[in-house]
Amino acid sequence: MNRISTTTAAARTRLQAVSAAILVALVALTGATWMTITTPTEAPEVVKLDRVVISGVSTPEPTIAQLPRVVIEGRRTPDGTQVASAELAQAVR
Repeated sequence: MNRISTTTAAARTRLQAVSAAILVALVALTGATWMTITTPTEAPEVVKLDRVVISGVSTPEPTIAQLPRVVIEGRRTPDGTQVASAELAQAVR
């Protein structure tokens, strides 16, 4: 028994194009909604760090040494700027 198609090839092509357009629109709408929900209302503040220099001594034999610990302290200035400074930590025993 032969099947009789209820849609022509042109109608089927238009239906596929409309379905693809709807799918693309839904994906774009979902992405736009997600970006609206997850975007922060304020831009993050800039953190300014003081320069930290770590120096060492070169030895002829290869050795493995641990770098010194550094403490980073963050604070706000009276005008509201967020800044941070770094200094070497005391030796932990």
